[in-house]
Amino acid sequence: MTTVSIIGGTGMLGAPVAHQLLNDGFSVRILSRSPEKAQAQLGEGFSYAQADIMDVESLKVALANTDMVHINVSGHDRKSYYTQHVVGAENVLAALGNRTIDCISMISSASAYPEFNDRWDNRYKLEAEEKLKASHQPYLAFLPSWFMETLPLFQQDEKMVRIGPSTKPIHWVTAAEYAQIVSQSLQDPNCRNQRISIYGPEGIAMKEAVERYAQHHQLGVKTLPTWMAKCFGRIARDAVLVDVADLMQHYDRTGEKHVPNTIRTQITLSDWLAERPVT
Repeated sequence: MTTVSIIGGTGMLGAPVAHQLLNDGFSVRILSRSPEKAQAQLGEGFSYAQADIMDVESLKVALANTDMVHINVSGHDRKSYYTQHVVGAENVLAALGNRTIDCISMISSASAYPEFNDRWDNRYKLEAEEKLKASHQPYLAFLPSWFMETLPLFQQDEKMVRIGPSTKPIHWVTAAEYAQIVSQSLQDPNCRNQRISIYGPEGIAMKEAVERYAQHHQLGVKTLPTWMAKCFGRIARDAVLVDVADLMQHYDRTGEKHVPNTIRTQITLSDWLAERPVT
């Protein structure tokens, strides 16, 4: 049985990958700084190993005898994007040493291209990809568009908050379909050493997506100018809010990149909303 070790396997996007791999017959090892908490969240069927992506020695132990590694980490500011993606990739590769595994994969971004490197996340995800490519390990980088699962994060009390104009179309994807693509790709030995772009079936602007989510859940909608959101974030020392506002500003300026050979998922925003109970 093929063992896949996942770093970031308890997150909003990593947990669906972990469950999908398990359901598809992989032996799944969850690397976590707190294996007990990870097990309480994910449940039985997985193996758990204590490791920190910033600690090479712990990674060496946790990655012993693994066949594959999937890195599913995130960040919220310049420092965390760099440490999680670039330093994290370096540390995983250092832990593997001279051993060649079947595949090392990572979540990147649909905007991880040089022309979009004004955003630190795009710049550092691309740099992490280059680290994997230069390692000569068989690698995969997944470049998904926006996840529908992020929409609830824009709810504040009984209102949805829309930051900036947010009028450029986004090809929304679901975490479940992303997880399926990761699993299918890892199962295919001919699918290696490439970037896999993942776009949803329809382009819907953030403005419309927020409004449709609000309508489904019977919420109000308020609009916050980007400059004001950044100001509030800095005053409150809320790095996440500052980062989200900057991301909205970036998308309003650049939109999504047209990628001719992207994988197209099938679940629409209407499908996804229909499965969510009205609260």
